[in-house]
Amino acid sequence: MELEQEYSKNRVMMKKIKKTSSLTCIGYGIYLIMAIFCIFTGIMTANLLIGLSSIFVVAASVLGFLGVYKKDNRLLIASLVIIVVQFLIFALSNCDGLSDFIGALICSGPGYAVIIAYVCFSIRNNKQYHWLEQQDGFPNFEVKQAMYEMNKRQREIKDPYAIRKEELEKRTENAGHMDEL
Repeated sequence: MELEQEYSKNRVMMKKIKKTSSLTCIGYGIYLIMAIFCIFTGIMTANLLIGLSSIFVVAASVLGFLGVYKKDNRLLIASLVIIVVQFLIFALSNCDGLSDFIGALICSGPGYAVIIAYVCFSIRNNKQYHWLEQQDGFPNFEVKQAMYEMNKRQREIKDPYAIRKEELEKRTENAGHMDEL
């Protein structure tokens, strides 16, 4: 009964992880669409800064998507670093002084805070997935399947006495052939 409860809990956690991973991939897709609009805006206005920031957004969204898809936290952390660098470049280049920088933080900071929280949530989600990978019954967490695999492993394991008996039987078979010669 305890095994069933543990598998049930892990199965529910796995479903939540799959659901949030799907939503996160959709979010990174939307972030990529935003980057494409930024690229067109940079081309139309001939603004190098907008073009540069849109390249950062594309890189961050692709790395974030791959990090979620491959369950690799290193890619998500690289995405987070790119997002922070992009924000700092964009904020510092548009500000003349400290008051403008604080204004930029107040205006666009909440949007970036949501994106950073999104990446941190994805990292936590990947950590939970890696923990589930190490649990028995991964990825389905079905009791019947786990019992079948356990029985299969037990059948593959031979008793040392059975191994010794088989060796002796092989020797006696070979000895029998020698007597006939």
